[in-house]
Amino acid sequence: MDIFSEAHNREQYDKCYDESLKLFGIPANSLNIETTYGQTHVLQFGDPKLPPLVLIHGYAMSSAIWYPNVPAFSKQYAVYAIDIIGDIGKSIANQVIMHPEQVVEWLHEVLDHLQLDKVYLAGHSIGGYISLRYALTHQTRIIKLVLYAPAASFHRLSLKFFYYAFPGFLFHTEKWIDRAFGSLSSHNKPLNEVFRQQIIAGFQHSMPLFRLYPVKIDEEQFASLKLPILIMIGESELLYPAKKAMDYARKVVPHAQFLLVAGANHSFIFEQAKVVNHATLTFLGYS
Repeated sequence: MDIFSEAHNREQYDKCYDESLKLFGIPANSLNIETTYGQTHVLQFGDPKLPPLVLIHGYAMSSAIWYPNVPAFSKQYAVYAIDIIGDIGKSIANQVIMHPEQVVEWLHEVLDHLQLDKVYLAGHSIGGYISLRYALTHQTRIIKLVLYAPAASFHRLSLKFFYYAFPGFLFHTEKWIDRAFGSLSSHNKPLNEVFRQQIIAGFQHSMPLFRLYPVKIDEEQFASLKLPILIMIGESELLYPAKKAMDYARKVVPHAQFLLVAGANHSFIFEQAKVVNHATLTFLGYS
């Protein structure tokens, strides 16, 4: 049930994906894990004896998006970057993924198969939403949680996002794809060209089975969430008003740490990687 209907399109995408992995500059172990929802692809970096840090990427970006962050993270952690099931990447779903309960169960199975009893968990965009949903259900399995511009979660998606970025998810020409990712950039910066080719190969030839729509999470669901949390949002975030999202987050998780990233939009994890890496490692326990 591959999202690529033609084998040659899958081969082309995987070739581009592998080219993107060269951007990391460090070796990766590629793992494939069977779950109820299909085969999950995981990239493992660093010494597996170190504390585990699990990364969940944003929509359509795949684990390759972490290339500016993992070299720093892997010095202190065994990093596990997971391709979201049903999304554009190397994971292959066997069904449509539409409900939070599905992704929570899926991630739980992946961690079980990796034999990771307790983890540091971090997610960007839809990966942040997934990570937060998982934390709300399996808090005791997480040591610390990092949310980078989580999709919805603390504020509904804005009309500006649908106007500027969403057409790129519908009209798969290079022009519209570039427009979408440019709108998520702080200064309309182009993607790294190697990674851009992977994005285009994915958007133009796939039909993702990951169709989970993120929504603002009700206040009462946060009542029992007590684990350490770092929430980072760009001050010029396109998905929602950054200040309003931060205000709601401070209300529902007042014990969390908050960082409004100056001059940043949604893509700050790679556009301001030094800021992200320092803030993350400081929060997790290393700087």
